[in-house]
Amino acid sequence: MTRRDYKKSVSEKGDAARGSTTSLGSTLSSRATSRSSSVGPENGDIDYKKLYEEQLTETHRVNERLRGIENELRQSRESIDLSTKKLMKQENQRLKDENGALIRVIIKSYEPHQLLALLVERPG
Repeated sequence: MTRRDYKKSVSEKGDAARGSTTSLGSTLSSRATSRSSSVGPENGDIDYKKLYEEQLTETHRVNERLRGIENELRQSRESIDLSTKKLMKQENQRLKDENGALIRVIIKSYEPHQLLALLVERPG
């Protein structure tokens, strides 16, 4: 493989890799582009005010996204809490019903005078 073929192959691979950029890659690329636009065209000086404004805008955008995610998290937690409370209430009711059924079975298995003796012996 000649040097020219090697360079062409590397270039094609690089083009393919750049074609599959992630959102992070595009974000980084856009930041680099926006920062390079902050360089003054006259003498190559950096426009610090413009850089500051760009950073301020980026910070504002990130904070807005963070607030949205925090709000979504809060709503999800509330939903989980409500679901948990509902399940616990259903489980408690099931246990009460089951206890009632067991008490009825126990009562039916004893003669009335045996139940009276059990109640009298019971402390409390």
